Amino acid sequence: MDLTASTLSGEWINQNGSTLQLHEQDGVISGSYCSRKGRAASGKEYPIVGMANGDVLAFSVDWRDAEANLESITSFSGRIERNADGIQAIHTIWVLVRRWENREQTQETGVWNAFLTNSDVFQRVE
Repeated sequence: MDLTASTLSGEWINQNGSTLQLHEQDGVISGSYCSRKGRAASGKEYPIVGMANGDVLAFSVDWRDAEANLESITSFSGRIERNADGIQAIHTIWVLVRRWENREQTQETGVWNAFLTNSDVFQRVE
């Protein structure tokens, strides 16, 4: 499936209830991410930037806003396809890099534990 603004742009939700608002134009992705899990403030939107090429895409979330800076960034790489029910899904892997070990931002991470990785599947919100 070739990505176009009509197939990628819109609202997406993952298995944790986190939402992704995507806008794609000429291969450039912008939008916002609202996490429902982890250290990010639940219900807050964080900006994303990225790129799309065919049916693959990559984008990053910068976990800072006007109120707080979590000093971390998550990079997602993924592929879009339709599932067995015909619903579009973006299958991703992600890597989060963080400065702080704890929520209070008093204990810095060592290089060996500064990175977390996992996967998410986002389905289009119809």
